[in-house]
Amino acid sequence: MAPNPDEIRRHAIVVLSDGEDTSSLLPFEEVLDLAKRSDTAIYSIGLREEDGGNASKGFKEAEFVLRQFSQETGGRAFFPAQLADLAGVYGQIADELSSQYIVGYTSKNAKRDGTWRRIVVRVARPSLSTRTKQGYFAPSAH
Repeated sequence: MAPNPDEIRRHAIVVLSDGEDTSSLLPFEEVLDLAKRSDTAIYSIGLREEDGGNASKGFKEAEFVLRQFSQETGGRAFFPAQLADLAGVYGQIADELSSQYIVGYTSKNAKRDGTWRRIVVRVARPSLSTRTKQGYFAPSAH
């Protein structure tokens, strides 16, 4: 059953991190799966620890993880060069969250198999861009 339009709300979380995994109990793939199932857009802010002008190998891996969480959930990843840039990043996130549209559709695939279904949203005007989650999980039979 579709929710009442007054009940439709987009959920978002902002994660401020160096991205380095120091004590996870779950593997990345499982956490990513949970994030995608949550219907929550993840906006990640990765703080770089520069090592002689180059990002450390650990940060490059962390950057990949933060980008994946953001892209797969319809959020956005930010990697400010310095702490002073954080206010601007938070401002961009606030602006984006306050000026979004929700688009819905009904799938022609009636299978209730709980599988991941990829979606692609395109706009006809070159001056516009979209940022959407990469897909959704189909309803399950049980």
